[in-house]
Amino acid sequence: MRYIIIFGITTIILLFILFYNPYLGVYKDYINISFDNNIDNYEWNYEIDNDNIELVESDDQSWKFKANKDGISNLYYTYSDSKNIKYKIYYKLKVKNNKIYWLEGYGEGLLSYPNPF
Repeated sequence: MRYIIIFGITTIILLFILFYNPYLGVYKDYINISFDNNIDNYEWNYEIDNDNIELVESDDQSWKFKANKDGISNLYYTYSDSKNIKYKIYYKLKVKNNKIYWLEGYGEGLLSYPNPF
């Protein structure tokens, strides 16, 4: 009976290790984020709270960030005109060993927001 209990506990731990993933995504070296920009006089802007990731490429609808140093970064996006903010998006990213881990993400004003790739 004791061996059955040990086997059951081991199986549960093994399944937990195999299927538990605390990250929304894992990216090697770079993370790309793109948005639709289809309303006139509105544009996407971003802000990073530290230098753990840095912008390497951008255009009107997409940004490519590179892992710079280990740590946690908060990345904020707003979709606004000169007076009003229409959408807000927040990403929490962890950088470790040139990998970028997407920890959290939420948006205000949107039903869904773009997933980094």
